[in-house]
Amino acid sequence: MRMKNCVYALASACLIGAMLMAASGCASNKNSDQPMFGERAGSYMDDAYITSAVKTKLLGDIALKSFHIHVVTKERVVTLSGTVSSAELMDEAIKTAKSVDGVKDVVSDIKVSGK
Repeated sequence: MRMKNCVYALASACLIGAMLMAASGCASNKNSDQPMFGERAGSYMDDAYITSAVKTKLLGDIALKSFHIHVVTKERVVTLSGTVSSAELMDEAIKTAKSVDGVKDVVSDIKVSGK
């Protein structure tokens, strides 16, 4: 029983120490030109989320789901590529991508096939 109490006390002390370090901002990198690792990873996760959300919306659009439109996101800028059958469908794909939360801009490399 005594050993169990020591383990709980040690775990509690570690948890409290970690919370105090996080609250004090000891990992702050605000004066540096380089982003912290977590900030870079967060950006990657945001881009991955945006890419997934744009693809989901494109597949949910009945007019666009039959076309293979490739989506790449970098720093919240979405680049669309692929081929569609009309300029109206290209415009719809761009509009759909712009409607996703977090998208800063959309670059279109979509080609119109003219079929």
